[in-house]
Amino acid sequence: MPAYLVSYDLKSGNPSPHATFLASAEPEGWLYICKSATKIFRLPNTTLWGVFEDVAAANAAFDRALAAAEAQLGRRIILEKRIVTRLGDWSARSDLMKAPEPRYAGRTDLETCRLHQLGDPFFT
Repeated sequence: MPAYLVSYDLKSGNPSPHATFLASAEPEGWLYICKSATKIFRLPNTTLWGVFEDVAAANAAFDRALAAAEAQLGRRIILEKRIVTRLGDWSARSDLMKAPEPRYAGRTDLETCRLHQLGDPFFT
């Protein structure tokens, strides 16, 4: 299945919806930790990636995460902007990157990134 990247803006509120949304996005397959050929790195704020069947499935996963975050916060989160695109030829630079650690290795790049996101204190 192809990988997709989403960049989005959520309207600020009190409390801020960002951490709640990120926590809701992970079970839906959206991650903020990404892997290149040799490094694991943190994507820019409000940018996530995931592996989905197609762009419709990627959008649906994002929408489910947004709904879950709204339910947890007990209020509507205003999505100001969103773009979802299939990853192709890409490069990235991050101030938070390092070599993957074997204890967080998964069978796929997505699993490896997810394990680093959930367990590696370097990225929290």
